[in-house]
Amino acid sequence: MKAAFILYENFSNLDFASIYGPLLSLKKSGLMDDLTLETCSGNPSAKSDQGVRFAPTKIGGSLDSFDLIILPGSSDPGTLPLEKNFLEWLKTAASAARIAAVGKGIVLLGAAGLIKGRNTAAMEADISVLEEFGAYPQSDPIVLDGNIWTAAGSGAALELGIQLCENLAGPEAGQSIREQFGIPRLPVTLPGRQSKVIRKTKETEIELELNIDGTGKHEVNTGLPFLNHMLDQIAVHGMFDLRITAKGDIEIDPHHTMEDVGLALGQAFQEALGDRKGIVRMASHDWTMDESLAWAAVDFSGRPYAVIQTNWQSPSVGGLPNSLFAHFLESFALQARCNLHVRSIYGRDDHHQAEAIFKALARALDAATQIDPRRAEQVPSSKGILF
Repeated sequence: MKAAFILYENFSNLDFASIYGPLLSLKKSGLMDDLTLETCSGNPSAKSDQGVRFAPTKIGGSLDSFDLIILPGSSDPGTLPLEKNFLEWLKTAASAARIAAVGKGIVLLGAAGLIKGRNTAAMEADISVLEEFGAYPQSDPIVLDGNIWTAAGSGAALELGIQLCENLAGPEAGQSIREQFGIPRLPVTLPGRQSKVIRKTKETEIELELNIDGTGKHEVNTGLPFLNHMLDQIAVHGMFDLRITAKGDIEIDPHHTMEDVGLALGQAFQEALGDRKGIVRMASHDWTMDESLAWAAVDFSGRPYAVIQTNWQSPSVGGLPNSLFAHFLESFALQARCNLHVRSIYGRDDHHQAEAIFKALARALDAATQIDPRRAEQVPSSKGILF
């Protein structure tokens, strides 16, 4: 097990020591005799913000041989090594099983493109910068998202170091070190259920990002304004963060774009839900829109099936053939691996009927994907598996 501390001029001595100390204690305890701790830099030496000069054990070279990468922050953001050579070197850490960063070290990960689409801890001053790098900064002191583990600042760095020890050697190791340092456990935030789907065919190119545990933030551009409007309803009323960019052969007709966006959205739900442990799984909702009433029921059973009953009054709405809405919903159910039943019960205005359908679906999806705390670690199936 090889761990590397990335050093650069004016790095935070406290960040470094707060994680190095627990890992060194773990090694000395005999619980991980094979743990090696190295200091790495692009230069022959690096001075911390406390004036301590370090001679790194490894100078330059790829970081891909390390299992754990630790990146301390800096108390002076003006001295962050944002030059191209350093960031290109840092990118070689991408394959590490775990990458940990503190404070401004998270900004360096962002600049190197290593936290796009990830939840991270963040100091308030860094939130906008991290968002520009495509990250989802949180207000919590420690955030764990896949192989990216982050602490907002030096005050949380020691806890992050202990969390790393627990990950490597079990909770007993962490508890022992916690007692040794005399600190309580800090809260840890696990990532939202997120996914990113890229779908490219000769007919369409789609990029889609979904966060099931979102707040309704959305940015949708499919080239079909009325479809954009319906997908906005999914995000806003389902409380999903949703970003969709689609380019399709709409000069022919909207068929391929609507079908493939439905497939991509369904795939995003499938991937974000993972093994579906703890979810409510089944839900239904009805929605009124003036004179129209619609109902939607969904079961994330793992078995794709769709029944769509509509009551259209005209051939199209918003420039889209009404027949394509059923095709969109069927495509969604296929890739989301869910049972989906949708019914427009009555209505005179097709715009109202379509909007009622999508709003009812949004609420049903929101309810079905919620976590049931009574079985947070259980798959909601008597078979023990959903697929």
